[in-house]
Parts: sequence; structure tokens; C-alpha cells
Amino acid sequence: MYANWPTFDDLPLHPTFPTKAAWGVWGSDDEFGALNHITPDTIRAATAEIQYGVAINLNLELNIPNPPLNPNRPAIIHAFVPFPGYTDDVISLNTQASTQFDGLRHFPYSTNQSVDTYQFYNELITFDDIIAPGSPIKTLGIQNSAQKGIAGRGVLLDWAGWKESKNETYQSFEDEMIKVSELDEVVMWQGLNPSNFTIPGDWIVVRTGFIKQYTALSTHDQEVLPFRDVSKSIGLEASEETLRWVWDKKISIIGGDNPTVESAPLGGIILGQNRSLHEIFISGWGQSIVEYLDLEMLAEKCHEFKKFSFFFTLQDLNVVGGIASPPNAMAIL
Repeated sequence: MYANWPTFDDLPLHPTFPTKAAWGVWGSDDEFGALNHITPDTIRAATAEIQYGVAINLNLELNIPNPPLNPNRPAIIHAFVPFPGYTDDVISLNTQASTQFDGLRHFPYSTNQSVDTYQFYNELITFDDIIAPGSPIKTLGIQNSAQKGIAGRGVLLDWAGWKESKNETYQSFEDEMIKVSELDEVVMWQGLNPSNFTIPGDWIVVRTGFIKQYTALSTHDQEVLPFRDVSKSIGLEASEETLRWVWDKKISIIGGDNPTVESAPLGGIILGQNRSLHEIFISGWGQSIVEYLDLEMLAEKCHEFKKFSFFFTLQDLNVVGGIASPPNAMAIL
């Protein structure tokens, strides 16, 4: 499968493709991107991670954060509908307001935030294909990941725990950037080897401490947090080093407990251009991002068992043409 796998330095495969795009690596008409790293063999092998029979929910309640940290996104509406002899309920939600799986329609390359510069994975669709009323084009919709069958081996990197072990502070609500050199130190602190702690198809999740610090806020502070002049949050550094580190590991998905996985505001200078990890992961590599994961119980159990890899499952909503979804994520140790 990886006989002709390009190195990070080989990207992009054509000079007309945008920054570090992996277009064509899985074929010019591919819609799965990095999920191609997940195979029947990787799923079967990952079952060996189940040693204790402990299943752990990784999803926040759908109304958390409350209010949503992006004021443009409405909070969940949950209505009860009574009928004679039974009761239904109706849920209306923005799929980007709580724990979320970003699909391949979510975040295009863009040089100036203008629609006319948008470029999606493999350049298979345009912005108009997505938003045109009644559009029959469902390419790159979230239904692909829902129908793929996403399961395998996950690895937790407890960056926040590592920082706390050294009595060092961190600021979840500032644009503190986590370097991959620090993640390698976390790997060693957890008793693993930075050169081989992952295998192709893995899901890497980084605990930044954001959810821990968010839930410790007073109700008032949670309510005013979305309305700062500039929305800032901790996360991975948007850099060539981060991209190389992720690409070389052949991972299927990357996730974190923070709002954007990378630090916010998004963007950094990558190969001379202002690019975000969102652009290159999602529309460059077809690699989805899972945000606002609840990693607190998982971290507790991983430290208790001294085991930082686990079997995972994700099940997105099977919405044809959808952009994002609650991930329904679970870890099993």
C-alpha cells in the first residue's frame, strides 16, 4: 500500500496544487483522503488494544460549551413532543458547536478568505456545489466517513498532564502553541518511543487541558468567553514541522480537546504563505479533525493502566452532503 508513498518533501505532486496538498496520492477521484489508512487489517490489529474491557465516552454533552464559543453558531435546541401513549423529542443543532468531526467540505484552501479562491480536496467540488439550493452534488459529504466504518487504534498524548507534572502552567484561552518537539517529549514521558509509538491508520488525540480549564470557569466566565475581542485558544503550532510530523506517521485522523486542534487564531507562515493546519489537513490531505473531545476520563484511565493506546470507534451522522457531525466517539481500553 505504501510502496510508492510520497515523502513530505515530495508534496505537492504537481506545482499547480496548493501548499503541501496530497491531491492524487490516493487517486484523482478519491473522496476518503487519510481515512484510506484505515483498512480491515488495521481494524483487526487494533482489537488487541482491548485489554481491560473499559469503554470511555469521548463526547461532551451536546450543549457544551454553553454558550458556543463561536457566537455565530447557535446553541442546541431540544424540544419534547408528547403524544398519546409516547413521547418524542426534536433536536436542532449546529454540528460545529460541541464535540465535532470536521468533514472534507468544511474548510477549503483560501488565499484571501474569498469564495473565488476556495479549493477543496482533490479539487472535486466548488463552494457553489456545496451551498447551491437543491444541489445534486454530494461529493466529499460527511456520508463518506459515516459509511466508511471508522475504527482502529488511537493514541493519547497527554500534553497537559506532562506540563502539570513539571509544575508548569499553560493558558487554554490564549494562542499558546504546542510544538511537535514537545509532543515527542510527552511520548517519552508516557514511556513510549517517539520513533515508533504510532502505526499507519492511528488516530492521535492531544489533551491540551482546554476542557479541564473551561469546566473550571465560573458560569459567568463561560458565558462571556465567546465575546472577547479576539478569540484565542491553545493548540498545535501551524508550521511545517507539525505537518511533517503528522504526514510521516500516516495517521487517519487527528483530534484534541480544544476548539480547533491547532491554536487560534488560525494560521502561520508555512513555506512563505499564511496557511492554517485546517486548510492543509482537510482540503490538502483529506484528513479530518475532531475537536472538543472530552479526554479527561481517558487520560485518567490511561495513567492508571500505564497504557496510552486504545481501540476507538467513530460514527458520524449519515447525512448525504453533510459538512460536519458529532463524532459519537468511544475509546475502549
